[in-house]
Amino acid sequence: MTTGGSWSITAFGVLLAALCLTGCATDTRPPTDREQRSAHLDRVRDAYRLGRSAGLEMQQQKIADGAPPATSSPSEEECAARWAQLGEREQTPGDLAGFLAACSSFPAPGLPGYAEAVVEATAG
Repeated sequence: MTTGGSWSITAFGVLLAALCLTGCATDTRPPTDREQRSAHLDRVRDAYRLGRSAGLEMQQQKIADGAPPATSSPSEEECAARWAQLGEREQTPGDLAGFLAACSSFPAPGLPGYAEAVVEATAG
């Protein structure tokens, strides 16, 4: 009497059960328009926050390197280089533009909006 047949039947049964569970657990429906909009807005907001953080970090580094605070805001080109340095890629329309706008428009210390921008850049 060989046990090879019963072993292979058992293995096949386990494999079939695993495939059924995986297939049943996977959500195969496409995302709704609302879910797509929500994901898009979340990504744009995340890119904006990342841009604010990068802008503040770059500004602080420029000041530490001796740049006058009035000229310490990063340029759009510097922000684009930081985007690439961070390994980011455009995932949805507007996320790169949001990052660049948030980063390059970081106000210089002492100008209106600076305190609010720092709060935005350092918020969770």
